[in-house]
Amino acid sequence: MNTPTPRISVPQPFDLACILDGTQDFRWCPRQDGWYSGVLAGTLLNVRQVGDVLEYRAEDDLSDLLRRYFRLDDDLDSARAELASVDDHIGALVERHPSLRVLRQPDPWECMVAYICSANNNVDRISDIVEMIASRLGQPVRLGAEERHAFPSPAAVLEAGEEELEGMRLGLHRHVKIVAAARRICNGELDLQRLAEPGTPYIQAKRELMKRYRVGPKIGVGPKIADCIALFALDKPEAFPVDKWIRRALEDAYFRGGERPSDLGLVKWAQGYFRRHAGFASQLLFRAARSA
Repeated sequence: MNTPTPRISVPQPFDLACILDGTQDFRWCPRQDGWYSGVLAGTLLNVRQVGDVLEYRAEDDLSDLLRRYFRLDDDLDSARAELASVDDHIGALVERHPSLRVLRQPDPWECMVAYICSANNNVDRISDIVEMIASRLGQPVRLGAEERHAFPSPAAVLEAGEEELEGMRLGLHRHVKIVAAARRICNGELDLQRLAEPGTPYIQAKRELMKRYRVGPKIGVGPKIADCIALFALDKPEAFPVDKWIRRALEDAYFRGGERPSDLGLVKWAQGYFRRHAGFASQLLFRAARSA
């Protein structure tokens, strides 16, 4: 590729491999030449880190998108300092994982489907499922000789229908949930872009995401998935997703030998304890539990 490679200065510490490890956004593929291939906001791009610079290759200028995606303009030093002051345990995790960032994903719909597919799955399997849905239902996108697929819109998923998704063997009634979510978006019941606006409170966003869950878990998203969407794609930093890793980390560090709180109890405790950086704390605890 003969076009110049755009370069973005990145604040240190910054570790692209750590950030794109597949535990938040599932469309990144590491390549042997040091580049990562990803599909972001419907665009195929390659990124790599060279010292304190992020280089990327794409058909369009994606500098603003990448700055927002990686939160390059956020004051993460202040967030780390605030968390480190909470207690020695979380302070040690801040020091141990200085490059950790909570990505700001540009497509809440893709994030929603990815986390619907996350239950009882490992990272590799989630990535495979998301890539399969994209390759079968999404539009092809190219960068030089490389071709992948954009994630299909809610309308495209609704047109494909439950039978098409069921044939992908997603398991756990995921095909029903995904089509139900697409229908809510297409008929105007669920406006993910409005929920992503700064003026929409976290609790309102979570409540709207979970509306269909009250009708039946098979057609709606539950609290953990709603918190993942809120944290990673709706820019709600107080969201605190609780899975087996987070529960294990909290019980080992803060509830050892005591009563086991419910998931809702853990969420409320964490939001009161870590306050506005609860989501950041959740990712530190998640990494600690997985590495242990």
